[in-house]
Amino acid sequence: MTYHLLPPLGVALGAGVIAPPLLARARWAHHAPRLAVGAWLALAGALALSGGLALAQLLLSRAGGQGVVGLLLACTSEPERIPPGRDLLVITAVSAIAAAGPPCGALLGEYVRTRRSRARHARILRLVGRRSARLGVTLLDHETPAVYCLPGRSPEIVVSSGAVRALRAGELSAAVEHERAHLAGRHHLLFTAARALASVYRRLPLGSGLRHQVPLLLEMTADDHVLRRCTRQELAAALYETAAGQAPGGAFALGGASAVQRMNRILATDRPRCPVARGAFTVLASALAVIPLIAACCSI
Repeated sequence: MTYHLLPPLGVALGAGVIAPPLLARARWAHHAPRLAVGAWLALAGALALSGGLALAQLLLSRAGGQGVVGLLLACTSEPERIPPGRDLLVITAVSAIAAAGPPCGALLGEYVRTRRSRARHARILRLVGRRSARLGVTLLDHETPAVYCLPGRSPEIVVSSGAVRALRAGELSAAVEHERAHLAGRHHLLFTAARALASVYRRLPLGSGLRHQVPLLLEMTADDHVLRRCTRQELAAALYETAAGQAPGGAFALGGASAVQRMNRILATDRPRCPVARGAFTVLASALAVIPLIAACCSI
């Protein structure tokens, strides 16, 4: 019966179309960027899961079952209503492939492309860069002030000669600490996942949010880490001086298109942080990954 498809389709509509614009405009996201990144990825997971469950509901109904809930009830009370073992195995396999296939394929492809790009740039750095033992970075002769990190098995933080001349000692320390925060937090993995999922859902608002919001939130997360060790003025000045600096594909740059928005956030007046509110956001972000499974399995 087709009404079993309504819950998973409703979840897919909410995760792919309705929730992304609301999350993109949510003011709390910029105060808790790590939670917001988790929420974006949870929405992508909910959309993939709801698609797989919708297909499972449809196939189970065609095989004589009553959807996922009906199958679970039949296992305990009416074993004769369970579809044959071979049919059930096929339904499970097809649904799992439909749910996980496109995201996993996109993740693998994005990972391979990004890794090749980083390896190519790392080879160039070994030829034209020089190591600075004092700063613990690779110096690159370039007039434009730029600071970026290149993740990987042998991660590198790259500072241009223009940045060394333009930044004071505290500002340069804040810039380098920002890139170390990216490396320590393994933000490149989240960035790769967001880009891959954005390519899968590129025609939906969710795809646009993953592509534009997640990188911004990861930069804000690194900014928050720096502010525990450096002053606002030092980080804001470093952002201002390196705003025009660009990074190669697969790398994180201190400056870039989000520099102005991040400077405004850094220099904004502190707002009191409520532990209860932060806890509620944590619970909400975690529930996003569980609610779709429960809702999609429920029949009307």
